[in-house]
Amino acid sequence: MERVLDLILAPLARLLVARGLPFGAAEARLRRAYVLAALRAAGRDATDSRLSLMTGLQRRDIARLRDAEGPTPSRPNPLARIVAAWLADPGYLGRPIPRRGPAPSFEALATALYRDLHPRSMADQLLDAGVAVEEVGMLHLVAQHYQPRQGTPDQLDYLAANLADHMAAAVANVVDAPRLPERAVHYNGLSAAALDEIETLWRAEAERALLAVNARARSLQDRSPGTGRFRAGTYLWREDQT
Repeated sequence: MERVLDLILAPLARLLVARGLPFGAAEARLRRAYVLAALRAAGRDATDSRLSLMTGLQRRDIARLRDAEGPTPSRPNPLARIVAAWLADPGYLGRPIPRRGPAPSFEALATALYRDLHPRSMADQLLDAGVAVEEVGMLHLVAQHYQPRQGTPDQLDYLAANLADHMAAAVANVVDAPRLPERAVHYNGLSAAALDEIETLWRAEAERALLAVNARARSLQDRSPGTGRFRAGTYLWREDQT
């Protein structure tokens, strides 16, 4: 398990160092996560002694942390949800729309999804992020998804939600039973030009798959509502190993 932990922690440590989080703060969060994981496995009625044996933490740590709240569930980013609806809703389908006015308009779409957020500010954020452009009162969608600007809190929230669900799926396949798709294609010994070609291919194919799933999920949300959620994503990593 040490090698597994090294591989997982290396990029996480890079992020924490880059964001200036001291080791003590990260250690405190890991202690909390250990206790919550042990409680999930053993049940809320498990004794402090049993949890101490499961985690290797002292009983005073267990007593202090066992009532800690779990991670706050991730919520869809409002801008990402609006772009997804703009692409998938039959009344919009990614077409240019008026910024204001009755449906189909950005104002109507945003208000239907979020009555507590101002459509003007959300439109401004999409324009600032380069996801949409405005021409003579019309908004044109120029990207297939909302991409938060680098280093912003929105981007960190996006990173946390994606990695948390990806790891949850991967860990469930190991700890419970393999049932969720979690696969990757990997090669080495390729030139930079070959990597460029693969990246271009992957971006195009991933975009097609995500748009298809988005459209289907949007229609099912109206016809088959419930309490379940899912996240399906893609990633690509490349590096020079010299």
